[in-house]
Amino acid sequence: MKGANYIEVLRDHLLVPYAIHECEVFMQDSCPAHRSKVVQKFLTDNNIPVLDWPGNSPDLNPIENAWNEMKKAIAKKRPTNINELKQALTKLWVEMDLSYFTKLATSMPKRIGMVIQYKGNMTKY
Repeated sequence: MKGANYIEVLRDHLLVPYAIHECEVFMQDSCPAHRSKVVQKFLTDNNIPVLDWPGNSPDLNPIENAWNEMKKAIAKKRPTNINELKQALTKLWVEMDLSYFTKLATSMPKRIGMVIQYKGNMTKY
């Protein structure tokens, strides 16, 4: 993905929820599109502070835990084609318990603290 494409995603899917939920900081990893000058300018122009992201700690993002849980659940269903996979993923995403995501989000201070404690190296998360 290029920076310009990422800005479209942010414009379409970030700005309104970010404002509605009164977020204080935005979290993204350090992939090239996220670090591009045009994206940094877009975030600055929209007053969206970004969490500093250690390059060797991609495991910090709690969505990775959700993807892993979904992967395990889908493996149990054993879809046999792309349509079955899409249907299973959509159903699973809609049915996932909101409290699971809340738990992931509230774990962020602990996750960040561990990364600081381990000086940016891998953590148990």
